[in-house]
Amino acid sequence: MNARQNKITIYRGSHQIGGCATEISTGKHRIIIDFGANLPDNDNEDVMTDEELTETVFGGRPCDGVLFTHYHGDHIGLYKKVPQNVPLYIGSTAKKILEILTEKIDSIPNMAEEGLPRIKNMECYSPGHKMIFGDIGITPFFVDHSALDAYMFLLEVGGKKILFTGDFREHGIVGRNDRLERMVQKYIGEVDILISEGTMLSRTKETNKNPIQTEDDLGNRARELFQENKESVILVSSTNLDSIMKFYHAVPWGMDFVCDAYQAKLMLAAMADKGNYHEYRREFIHGKPRRLYIIGDMEGLGAEQNCCRADFSILKNKGFTMLVRENKQVFKAIMEKYMTDPLVIYSKWIGYLKGKHANAKIGDFIGSHRMEILHTSGHAYVETIEKLIRLTNPKTIIPMHTECADAFGEIAEFAPYRDRITVLQDKEEYSF
Repeated sequence: MNARQNKITIYRGSHQIGGCATEISTGKHRIIIDFGANLPDNDNEDVMTDEELTETVFGGRPCDGVLFTHYHGDHIGLYKKVPQNVPLYIGSTAKKILEILTEKIDSIPNMAEEGLPRIKNMECYSPGHKMIFGDIGITPFFVDHSALDAYMFLLEVGGKKILFTGDFREHGIVGRNDRLERMVQKYIGEVDILISEGTMLSRTKETNKNPIQTEDDLGNRARELFQENKESVILVSSTNLDSIMKFYHAVPWGMDFVCDAYQAKLMLAAMADKGNYHEYRREFIHGKPRRLYIIGDMEGLGAEQNCCRADFSILKNKGFTMLVRENKQVFKAIMEKYMTDPLVIYSKWIGYLKGKHANAKIGDFIGSHRMEILHTSGHAYVETIEKLIRLTNPKTIIPMHTECADAFGEIAEFAPYRDRITVLQDKEEYSF
C-alpha cells in the first residue's frame, strides 16, 4: 500500500463546533465519520453549506460507509442526504433513541422527507468489535458524553493507528473511576495520530465559574432544590439522558415526576438497555422504577411501563417536578394554570441565555420565573484532553470540533506537545 494514498480529510469541523464530516481514505477504500448539520446559529460564511458538503463528500464517488459517533444532530443531522447505496452505522441504543426522536420529527406537518425508514435501516456496531472496510479497520469504544451510547473510534490503516475521539468527556456517569484511562491503557495504547474534539477550549472561563463540574454535582444540587421547592420545571435537552436520570433519581419520594410521552419513551429506552452498560446499571434504576406521569396523549404507554396520565388537580396539591421543552406551549400552560411559583432549573448551555447565541424561545419560556442554572458540559475539559494525549502519546495531534484550533498549541496544558499539533483547514488533505 502506498502510504501517501492514505489520507485524513476534515470536510467540515476543523474550525467550528458541530456540522462535522471527516473522511479516512486509502487508494481503494474510504469511510466517512459523522455527517452532521451545522448548529442553528452558525453564521460563518466561509463554511460549506449542507448542499455543498453533500456534493463534495459524495458527488458520485463510492463510499464504504458512514459511521456516526453518536446521535446529536451536529454529527448525524445530514443522514438523509447520504446516498441510499451507502450503509450507515451507529450504536444499538443510539439507534433506538434516534427512532423515537425521528418518529416525532416525521409527524411534523409538511415534513419534506421521512427519516424513519433510513434510521431503521442503519446497521449497529458493537463496542470493542473491529469492523473491516477493505484495508481500513475500525473499532468503536464506548465513551462518556451527554448523548447516551457515544463512541470514539480506533482506526488501523496502513500499519498506522488513528484515534478519532468524537465528542467525549470523563465527568459524567460513565467517566467515573478513571474509566477513560483504564480503557485507553487496556485496549488502545499509543497511537500515531490523535484527532481530538476541543469544544471546551473556547469556554474555559465559563467552565471555571460553574460550580457544577460533574453529573454527580448536578444530582446533588438537584436533590437540594427539589427539597426546597414544591414546584419545579427542568429545561433540559430531551436526549441528555445522563442529566435527566440524575434529575429523575433526585426527586424525593412523595413528589411526582411529570413529562410527556415522547420524553418518557426516551427514558424508558435508556432504562431498558441499562444492562448493556455496566456504569449505568445502578444509575438508571434503583429498584422499582419511579412512576412517570404523562401529559396529554399516552401514545401507547401504560401500567406495563409504570406510566399513568397526569391528573393536575391532584398533582398541584402534592407538588411535582416536570421536564419541559421551550418549544412546546402545553408546558407553559400547565405552569400558568397549576403552579404558583415554580423554580425553573435551566440545564442547557449557558450561551443560549445571552449573547450572540441567545435563544429567544428559551428566554420567553423562562420569563420572570425564578431560575437556577444547573448544567454540566457534555464535552471534555482541557485536563481530560491533556490526559488522553499523555496516555496515547501520538506523533500527530489534529484538533477539530473547536473554535480554537489555531490556538490549540498556546494552551498551557498542551505546551509539551506543541510540535506535534497539525491544524487542518476544511477540505485539506493530510497524508500519512
